[in-house]
Amino acid sequence: MRNKALPCLSLLATLALPAALAAPLSLVTAHDPPHNMQTDGRVVGLSTEKVEEMFKRAGVPYTLRFTPWPRAYQSAHDLPGHCAFSMARTKEREDQFQWVGPIAQMDWVLYARAEDKLAPRSLEDVRSALIGGSASDVITQWLVANKFRVDPTPTDSLNPAKLVANRFEYWAVSRQRGVSITAAAGMTGRIVPVLTFGHSDLYLGCHHDLSGDIVLKLNKALAEMRQDGTYERINARYTRWAPPPEAPAQ
Repeated sequence: MRNKALPCLSLLATLALPAALAAPLSLVTAHDPPHNMQTDGRVVGLSTEKVEEMFKRAGVPYTLRFTPWPRAYQSAHDLPGHCAFSMARTKEREDQFQWVGPIAQMDWVLYARAEDKLAPRSLEDVRSALIGGSASDVITQWLVANKFRVDPTPTDSLNPAKLVANRFEYWAVSRQRGVSITAAAGMTGRIVPVLTFGHSDLYLGCHHDLSGDIVLKLNKALAEMRQDGTYERINARYTRWAPPPEAPAQ
């Protein structure tokens, strides 16, 4: 006679599977040196090192891939089992994600053409100016929400050339990203920071349905990293980080 208890036993066995056999979380990040970048096909960087160490300590399996930031953000927002970093935690985003961090920080900066010798003392000094920025960046979104005149582009890599071409007076971007993108464009020295006007803590932002137990484990692992000095040792490795030297003109 067929044992009717077998399906129940099978279900219980499935529920009792160890966490190590659970589907790994899909981590997604984007080029944003020195937080996240690719070197020889590997994803590295200040935030990446912290996230990988945090997952290792928490015993949470994961995969990691590199995409443009709008796609990374949308994956974490729309797809269960996905997380994106390094994400600014804002009031508007607060209830849309589960948060682990902070894993890093960034300054909000206005850049201008060096030859213009601009020296605004506050954002109100640039209220009438046109400001360039990346449409998917939290800094640009904040400026738009606060009624500044903004020229949004699909990607920040377009903005140094637009600034030099006088398409706008200022470029709003994080300090680290501004240094990296300006160097990559061969415009170091022609574009300079003129005003720091904000600050964001950066997090791992996960789909809102992620288990609270996993979020707790990851935040606990990060707290341990702070306590034993690992967090600051990783920061120290990037204190003197600079973009690669510009390639000589051909």
